[in-house]
Amino acid sequence: MVARHGVCGQNATASHTSAHLVSGNFSNAGTVFPPTRTKQAEVGVKIDTGRFTTTLSAFDITRPNVITVPGTPPSQQLNGEQRNRGMELNVFGEVAPGFRLLGGLALIDGEQTRTQNGATDGRVAIGVPVVTTNIGAEWDTPFVRGLTLTGRVIHTGRQYVNATNTLSIPSWTRSDIGARYTFASPWNGKPIVVRASIENLFNEAYWASAYSGVITLGAPRTYLVSTTFNF
Repeated sequence: MVARHGVCGQNATASHTSAHLVSGNFSNAGTVFPPTRTKQAEVGVKIDTGRFTTTLSAFDITRPNVITVPGTPPSQQLNGEQRNRGMELNVFGEVAPGFRLLGGLALIDGEQTRTQNGATDGRVAIGVPVVTTNIGAEWDTPFVRGLTLTGRVIHTGRQYVNATNTLSIPSWTRSDIGARYTFASPWNGKPIVVRASIENLFNEAYWASAYSGVITLGAPRTYLVSTTFNF
């Protein structure tokens, strides 16, 4: 599924709080703005066929936004507003015995709706890609009982870095693979799960996200191993 919280099957409103730390480039550097509330309205439908489930939702999210006030040096204030509207599609289920798919697609129209003196009203919001999508699969292997192979592809569209939309980071695509092995504990008979995965399989170099004038670098090829015990 795409990484955006939602409620399907009903009209809904939701909210959450967030905080922002002013960086060292501004006169009020070090200031932490108080928590703010984000309002969300959403409507959706869900189709469950038993082995396969599809959800489709439309959402409208309004949130306070940080604006830059001119000065020497400039300062940041929490007096702006950003609106994100879009649609989200998720599908998941077992397409064949032992083979499962999980995927999602989100289309988002992120707009700056209240900016400093209206200078960038109507421009695309910072760090909001028009499209994000992912598709993952799991296969329970028939040749090793308890062994499941996994794979995932994630795509994120272009994101703007500044309010005037003159700077942006390109879209990026990342592939991950993994496996998990489940077996009964020789001590108590309860399941033990061993997981191993490789994220960014092809070691792609990319900028992952942008927010408040900051861009984050995507992680290089990463190896992960974990084990879960039940007592």
